[in-house]
Amino acid sequence: MSEIIDRIVAFQPVYRVLHREENLDFFRDVLGLKVLMEEGAMVWLGGHEAKLDRFQLEESPGLRSVNGYKKHSRTVIKAATSEIEQLLARDLEKVAKVYRGKSGYTFEAVSPENDVFLVTAEELTDLSALTEIEKSEVNVVRDKDFKGLSDFVISEIDLNVADKEIIEFYESVFSMKTIDGVFDFPFVSLKLSVADGEDVSAATDETFDLEFLIFMIDKMFDLEAFSAQFEDVDGTYLDASAKTFSLEVPSHVELWFVK
Repeated sequence: MSEIIDRIVAFQPVYRVLHREENLDFFRDVLGLKVLMEEGAMVWLGGHEAKLDRFQLEESPGLRSVNGYKKHSRTVIKAATSEIEQLLARDLEKVAKVYRGKSGYTFEAVSPENDVFLVTAEELTDLSALTEIEKSEVNVVRDKDFKGLSDFVISEIDLNVADKEIIEFYESVFSMKTIDGVFDFPFVSLKLSVADGEDVSAATDETFDLEFLIFMIDKMFDLEAFSAQFEDVDGTYLDASAKTFSLEVPSHVELWFVK
């Protein structure tokens, strides 16, 4: 396994959105997340008790909606069974689909920017065994004191790419091969699928889509030496203190490695 993989301590995706409050209503009410901090155009989201940054939104007026497939296909959020039940009890009408699995209910919800989120207590290996059910079959009792998810993790992100060359670029960054387009990192599963769409290769500052993936790195890791491997790659940046390195995946998203 690549040395960089062993030194990653946290992971966050960043999504571009149009109307901040409309999107925050979705993330707070439907997904049960808590706004931890807002600064400028950025919003950090996490759980109500753990209060760890899990992902970010960037309000980006002036961009446009995606035509056809998005780069971001789906994000899988893993949470506690009892808390998923409470989300359904609170806002069942706002979810798109409901499933039943080994660990209870799972639901799929679609954001105002057409980003798909699957909220589940299942292991990734059990997702294929989920059975879709009618909303009328959901039987839960609402707890009026429930505020939202106490904590959660992003267990999988599914991304669309224009061609296999992009998958190979990701493999070169992490010095590991995918299995059927899937990176099984210790901290998240990253699934890459080739899709035919005019905006799958759009610039990150053009559409409402996944903007970049942030990998938080152990402070002792030599980020400068890591960045030197990509001297011949366009679209790289290393800050003066060698604590942040960004890398543009050609015709896809940006990868940020941050101490």
